[in-house]
Amino acid sequence: MKLIVLISFMFLANLGWTQTNITEAKKLFAAGKPKKALDILEKEIAKNGEDENSVNLRSKILMFVDGDKAWESIQKTIQKYPNSARAYLNRGTFFFEVRQMQNSISDLNKAYELCKDDSLKYEILLCRSGVYHHDETISKAIADCREALALRPDDFDALNNLSTSLFDNGEAEESEKILLKIKAIDSNYIGTYINLGYQMQQVNKFDKAKKYLLEGLKVQPENAYLLNNLGYTEFKLGDIDNAIKNINRSLKIMPTNSYAYRNLALIYLEKNDKTKVCENINKSLSNNFTEMYGEEVKELKKKYCL
Repeated sequence: MKLIVLISFMFLANLGWTQTNITEAKKLFAAGKPKKALDILEKEIAKNGEDENSVNLRSKILMFVDGDKAWESIQKTIQKYPNSARAYLNRGTFFFEVRQMQNSISDLNKAYELCKDDSLKYEILLCRSGVYHHDETISKAIADCREALALRPDDFDALNNLSTSLFDNGEAEESEKILLKIKAIDSNYIGTYINLGYQMQQVNKFDKAKKYLLEGLKVQPENAYLLNNLGYTEFKLGDIDNAIKNINRSLKIMPTNSYAYRNLALIYLEKNDKTKVCENINKSLSNNFTEMYGEEVKELKKKYCL
């Protein structure tokens, strides 16, 4: 599974708050603990009141906790702060998550128009590049990545997105060069390994894919994307037992990964285990594979499970 960087935790460093509780909330969110971060943030807001920054942070965290409450928070923020570029960035990100691409692009364009800060503009461009990529408007995705890099030259997230878009634009060699450049500068940047593994899979270089994925797992042994992609690579290399083992490991970490269930369905199809094929197809569909990746799993269900 390729990695497109949308804005998730990165914006937190630039909000400008000094309160101890806010700082702790940001750290918890960045560490992947949104519920704890939200609890601390709500206590801080109850004590000191809301402002534009705090309600935008609340909206962002809620996207990882409760979608309905996140939507409500975002809408209230835009009503109260109609010129808040970050509020439109949040709503554009929310629309992307529910796969309303045109609404997402519209809000991100609005955020860009309202933005007066280069740091925030970078975040908007990076997010919009990811949305354009998923909307298959690759030329615009590449343009946004290049504009983001003009603001932050050699920024890994922007380079990573640029690499992904170049790859899907048929520029595989240039894409790999960019990822290897990141890897040479910082061998701990995990997006490099995810994308190198994915891209080598796509050009049927599975031995090379496995090498990059194993390197990445030395950096993050419990990374669900790396484990899932390693499992698929092992499947293509004929190592079925380890393939199943590593994909199941990935699902223990990220049980909503529809792509991992799709991979298991393909493996059990090879093993001629129809029960497990259909079980994993249904799990993939229930975790929104179609909305995220297209009709492939629906077609598998029609062919093997109806």
